[in-house]
Amino acid sequence: MLLDELGESSLSRNVTIPEKLAEQKIFVYKPRIDIKSVRAISEKMKTQMFRKFFFMKSKPEEVQVVSINKYFEKYIVIDGEYSIEYSKNWIHNIQVEETMQELTFFGERVRAKSLKGNLGIPCKILQINGVGRFKHESKAHIIFNNQWNEVEPEQLPFVPFEEQPEKILGNLDRELENGRIATDKGVEILKSRIVKRPSEILCIHNELFNISECDLIYKPIYKVTFRNVKRRKEATMIIDAITGKTKSTQHTSAMHKKKTAKEPKKQPQSEKTNGDKITNPPTKTENKLKPKLEL
Repeated sequence: MLLDELGESSLSRNVTIPEKLAEQKIFVYKPRIDIKSVRAISEKMKTQMFRKFFFMKSKPEEVQVVSINKYFEKYIVIDGEYSIEYSKNWIHNIQVEETMQELTFFGERVRAKSLKGNLGIPCKILQINGVGRFKHESKAHIIFNNQWNEVEPEQLPFVPFEEQPEKILGNLDRELENGRIATDKGVEILKSRIVKRPSEILCIHNELFNISECDLIYKPIYKVTFRNVKRRKEATMIIDAITGKTKSTQHTSAMHKKKTAKEPKKQPQSEKTNGDKITNPPTKTENKLKPKLEL
């Protein structure tokens, strides 16, 4: 298929390149840290969550564990390659002896041309013209997190997966739909990086964009909320359910609202105001496991 047969428009970026896409797979890591261990870690770490200064910790009785929630961090893993076999014009100059007049090459006569070399010394060259067949390949393996930032493979440890990921995730229909959208976006990003058609193509013999891996991987994470009763502040701590590593965000919200210029209307004694609810925080620690998805 020559260039005029292929057509310039068919070699443009708008041409649909043949694709082979692997089926999307979903994986969920098995947690190594159970809820009992999370409670123990939380009780051990709670006095460090509300430091006034580096060396001043809160007293244990001042800090409560309000809730323990479980959610999943999503990772999109895309692995693909692009290959193209094509033909284009090939020109090669060969320097020959000054006395050569012509060369018979595959039954064709090629006349030597006189010119000056790089040093200004007269010489002769033979210009060989032909059509060459070439092959170009490029590959990429990309891992994205929830925020579509690329992460290193070390972010995904080699640990067992759950046997029934759909059951663990719950709400399967919505997750499959959102997951399909996410992997489609990942495929387009990878495609934009590796699909680069060479210039000056005469014809294309074979071309394929192949996605060999298209996975959604979910890592379980625990989010622990603490409340400092004395200071009326809350803080959260993130615990990796695989490694047990913790990350804290201190003083995320105040427990009381600032007083306004106007005094609120008095309510009957049988009703509690928002202020009553805030000034009397729950005395019991609530440890609830609430699976939810961050998409």
